[in-house]
Amino acid sequence: MPNHMSTIGFPFQGREGFDRLARQAAEFGETIASPGGSYRVWAPGAGAELWAQRNEQGTLIGLNPHFSGKARMRVGLTRRIHYPQSSALDGAFYGWAGAPDEDAESGEFPFVFDTPDYRSYDALSLPRVVTVQLVAFMHSLTAFEHEEAMGASDGWMNWMAPESCIPNGIFTPDGTIIEPPKAEIIFCGRVLETARLVNPFTQQAFYWALVRTLGGEMDVVADPEVVQGTIIKDGIVGGTCWVSGRVKE
Repeated sequence: MPNHMSTIGFPFQGREGFDRLARQAAEFGETIASPGGSYRVWAPGAGAELWAQRNEQGTLIGLNPHFSGKARMRVGLTRRIHYPQSSALDGAFYGWAGAPDEDAESGEFPFVFDTPDYRSYDALSLPRVVTVQLVAFMHSLTAFEHEEAMGASDGWMNWMAPESCIPNGIFTPDGTIIEPPKAEIIFCGRVLETARLVNPFTQQAFYWALVRTLGGEMDVVADPEVVQGTIIKDGIVGGTCWVSGRVKE
């Protein structure tokens, strides 16, 4: 079954498989010290990354995927989010996509993104406008050759703008606020670049696209099993996803 790890070519089965990936990331990864412990980032190639977490006692406590890509978006960070059930090294930011440099609390739309090196930003004062590399880990993806084909389709994308976003991790369809908010969005965007990549460690293929959407650019990655249609340059893609990001400023 596709998941966030298989989205970048790291398939696994069950808890044992997940734990094995975490141990491999901890063994092969580069150490990044942080408050509360350390991260071990393993980047075997093709942009795929696994971020293992060790607490101050050296115990392995978590693992998150990320993808190192080309996308950059200006985001106004307004608050930090820590989920009670998550590890001490996990966390997320609430912010505004496409924020103007002079105002972190406005932009195209509000959203949340998880970040694999959350505690590395403890000294970052908020609110603040920063550059973020955002990655959409697709739960589902539909691709069209052009805007006209999207508009003529039978699905939900036919009423969306070609560059648009719904922050469904922040509020429900009836407008109810989700608290704590989730790092999830529904979006459509134009494909600027795309490629079929192969994780060099597992030899598993996955799709990547650099996409322009409302607010700026995102790197989009997808397990082939969740893709409908063919992703092509200058085409349109859309779907539901989990969002990971790293502050690049």
